[in-house]
Amino acid sequence: MERERKLRVAIVGAGASGVMACIKLHEAGIEDVVIFEKASDLGGTWRDNIYPGIACDVPSHLYRYSFEPNPEWSKRYAPGSEIQSYLKSVAQKYDVDRAIRYDSEIKRAVFSGGSWQLVSAKGPEGSFDVVLTATGVLHHPVYPRIEGRDDFAGPSFHSARWHSDVSVEGKRVGIIGTGSSAVQIVSAIVEEVASISLFQRTAQWILPEPNAPISEEKRQEYRADPTSLQSYYNV
Repeated sequence: MERERKLRVAIVGAGASGVMACIKLHEAGIEDVVIFEKASDLGGTWRDNIYPGIACDVPSHLYRYSFEPNPEWSKRYAPGSEIQSYLKSVAQKYDVDRAIRYDSEIKRAVFSGGSWQLVSAKGPEGSFDVVLTATGVLHHPVYPRIEGRDDFAGPSFHSARWHSDVSVEGKRVGIIGTGSSAVQIVSAIVEEVASISLFQRTAQWILPEPNAPISEEKRQEYRADPTSLQSYYNV
């Protein structure tokens, strides 16, 4: 009788999806899992986006792993730093960290001889039976084709590549685009800039949505009874 061969699985990307995929593979008994991450830290979107006002755009208690409720969210729409901390804590709790190879962007994947041969920025990474791509869609900024943009003399950058060393206080600021990032940035900096102009191609439908803090009393209730968080899924 032939012995059952154990699978070797590669996951490309250590964002929210990659972390979860690793956890679920381990739960299924597949332990030989390697996550290849191009950056030096996990988190994906929540690692890369650090612009003012960055926050979850759905209620925080719905934006989490179903198997890992979090009673510690500080606001209805948690700031990005809290989400990043949450992902890192989950990765640590479920021993995902040991599976991640950082600074290892996958450059090539060839299926040959019944397996995948992967090559990262560091060189050949070996053979894998299965490759899961968890690279997301928000890690490559898209810049508009605007004549003269590259010649602009002042600071100019994408929201996903925010320059923390650039102060907008008292400055005249232009923001191109009306997606959720633009809405959050404008709300966060409007009181400190000299003026702000938002350039839109298509108008957004925007309604007021207060981002109320979650009281310590409520958080204590969630800590004492984690199952109470399930009510958010039953609405």
